[in-house]
Amino acid sequence: MDITVWNDYICPWAYAARPLTAWLEDEGHTVVMRSYELHPDLPPEGRDVRPGGRLDKVFEHIGIICAESGLAFVKPERSPNTHQLLGLCEIVQTHAPESFRAFDEELAAAHWVRGEAIDDRDVIRGALSTAGAPVEMVLELAANGEGERLLETSMAAALEVEVTGTPAWRIGELTITGLHPPEQFQRWVRRLASRSEGQ
Repeated sequence: MDITVWNDYICPWAYAARPLTAWLEDEGHTVVMRSYELHPDLPPEGRDVRPGGRLDKVFEHIGIICAESGLAFVKPERSPNTHQLLGLCEIVQTHAPESFRAFDEELAAAHWVRGEAIDDRDVIRGALSTAGAPVEMVLELAANGEGERLLETSMAAALEVEVTGTPAWRIGELTITGLHPPEQFQRWVRRLASRSEGQ
């Protein structure tokens, strides 16, 4: 099946759900990752995570989930504004798709494992270079507004299928939003795949 998953790199639930998306690919499904700006209200400079605050406690819970699934995790100290970054992701996905998966993995590790500022131009350049993406082409397209246009398209597509948060998967005619236990998620997907094959 062709499956679309929407993601924002600052969403802890989306990060913890990455093994579910990896499982979909292991099962032979075609997965396309799209961008969803979860917090457009964040200031351009981002916001520090308050120790002991609501988000900090969410991170503690996510840390437990990640430990159970063997996913590396270090609590971030800051939530960056990802608007520009998500536009860059759409550019890479559209114009250099062979580099997207490595770029995606590099960004996730940068934020959730290494504690790097993924809104920093040098960090972004490094991630693009590591992924083998055409750095200057991507940045030039972003400067010309391509990222803005593609992110708007991705957001419109998400809203059309009632995606209101991340992580979210569009599987057949069903939209699944939020982190779910692996067994439950896999049961849903296999049921949908069986229906699709029977049509």
